[in-house]
Amino acid sequence: MYSTSKKQFILIITLLIGILVSAFPAYGQDEFDEPGESVSKDTNSEVLSLSRQGNYLEAIRLARQEVAARIKNYGAEDPYVAQAMQTLAMIHLKIGNNTEAGTLLKKALAIRENALGEDHLDYAETLNGMGQLYYQLGNYKKGESLYLRARQIRIKELGESHTKVAGVQNNLAELYRKTGNYSKAEPLYQASLKIWEEKFGPDHPSVANILNNMALFYYQTGDFDKVETLYQRSLNIYETNLGESHPNVANSLNNLAEFYRNREKFEKAEPLYLRSLKIRENVFGKDHQKVGSSLNNLAGLYYSMGDYTKSELFYFRSIKIKEKALGAEHPKVARSLNNLAELYRKMGYFSEAEPILQRSLKIKEKAFGPDHPGVATVLNNLAGLYYAKGEFDKAEPLYRRSLDIWQKSLGRNHPNIKVSLNNLANLYSKMGQPKKAQPLLQQLNEIKEAQMSEKKAQVSAKK
Repeated sequence: MYSTSKKQFILIITLLIGILVSAFPAYGQDEFDEPGESVSKDTNSEVLSLSRQGNYLEAIRLARQEVAARIKNYGAEDPYVAQAMQTLAMIHLKIGNNTEAGTLLKKALAIRENALGEDHLDYAETLNGMGQLYYQLGNYKKGESLYLRARQIRIKELGESHTKVAGVQNNLAELYRKTGNYSKAEPLYQASLKIWEEKFGPDHPSVANILNNMALFYYQTGDFDKVETLYQRSLNIYETNLGESHPNVANSLNNLAEFYRNREKFEKAEPLYLRSLKIRENVFGKDHQKVGSSLNNLAGLYYSMGDYTKSELFYFRSIKIKEKALGAEHPKVARSLNNLAELYRKMGYFSEAEPILQRSLKIKEKAFGPDHPGVATVLNNLAGLYYAKGEFDKAEPLYRRSLDIWQKSLGRNHPNIKVSLNNLANLYSKMGQPKKAQPLLQQLNEIKEAQMSEKKAQVSAKK
């Protein structure tokens, strides 16, 4: 059994780490770095409590007050101010307020650079935070360079086996997974897992977080036997340490359910989704954005099961909650709108689907800019709608733009690029233009061959 102080430590580090769960699919980047004592002890406790309750707006209000108080007491260029800015920025980042987060992180970085120098650990902390920002913005090259620099500083100052090194390595591994650079991602995951297990033991919630990320990695690389084992282990750790009704348990249930849904094991997925929903409703209330995400995921399950009436109902509820909690132009609203439009496309309700997709596209372009991978997803889906309607001239430029965005932002062998190449080739074949389809099919074949060669090399290396 853990002592009271150890339980409190576990609770605090888990809240600071968090699992940023996206709505559909249900996975996101885990953040291992603690904001640190970025606000006074009493204020920090209150901010943590508000975060635990999902009351991010009040947490932001309180953190803003702390920034203002520190500027007044210490001056605008004091590192103590940069600490408070870092905490406030990370709260903004957690709920998708990327503009606010970016402004604060840039200010904090400038303060720390001038006051502490470019090799200080606090400077590395802000570099890591900015890496997260650019990850969310889809600027993966910039995010990678920031993570690598933060990692370099931490290894120099703390050694290769420190938990803060593990934290930034996990973030870097997530970026490589996201971009399809799997050969770089796996050793970073494994190194980070080893550090956390040696530091805290194999059954600590911090270990559960990286197990969750590794499960998604192995899902994407097709190693499905490892996926279920890792998700189950992550869930067991959370339940043992935090209790069966903790929000992190809900996140883990959601991810395991999503795995079962994708494997068409619907009878296993549904009770896990429902249990996750119940936990979130009890902890956060029925109008919280996390409840909206659970409803969205359940809608996706019923879509996969062919129960379109139930799916539509749950998407409607999800959108209503997210709009109320986050605002009508939040990217998480766009995600559910995109899913609802896909449902209507599947049902043949093209006139209903088109304006919903247009709205989703507008929200994402405004939030992330025109070249974000999330924008490419909506473009691909909108092109698919026009393809289904036989409006091939409208579909072609959207497929082209989607492919261009993904090729610039993701790795050459990323699954999304394969989907995009296949879609565009099919379109040209349908249009009677096989000469345009041929180079796309050739590129698709080259990607498949490269992936097979890489997999064989990995297998040989493990022997």
